[in-house]
Amino acid sequence: MTTTLNSRSWRSALLGAMVGALASLSVAAVAVPGWHGPGLFERADGNGDGVVTRAEAQAYRQADQAGLDANRDGFVSFEEMKAFREAKREQRARDRFTRLDDNGDGRVSLAEFNERFNRLFDYLDRNGDGAISQDERPRHRHGAH
Repeated sequence: MTTTLNSRSWRSALLGAMVGALASLSVAAVAVPGWHGPGLFERADGNGDGVVTRAEAQAYRQADQAGLDANRDGFVSFEEMKAFREAKREQRARDRFTRLDDNGDGRVSLAEFNERFNRLFDYLDRNGDGAISQDERPRHRHGAH
């Protein structure tokens, strides 16, 4: 049975589907707690061979945590952790904005925003019928964040 989303609930359902799609695309999130986000596997795969070894994972984690112990005393205080996480959050927001800014003018037009939305909708609408049915919605994997 195919259930078509009505006009009243399509926005919230699509937002949920977007979050689910991003989570399901993050293969590494299932295996390593704290490893999530689009492209993480590719960034951690240091030699680009399609496999992340323990050494590559450790190197990625060390590079990712550079600056965590800001005063280099061998410990991480709450203040250091908070500042580190805020800096990471800021960088992720900048990266997301840059991905949305297709023409690189430092602003995201509604056309650019809607183009990203339309591409995601088309991706989720696997059978191309112009609607996202229950069987097309992304499934969360156990343990994914």
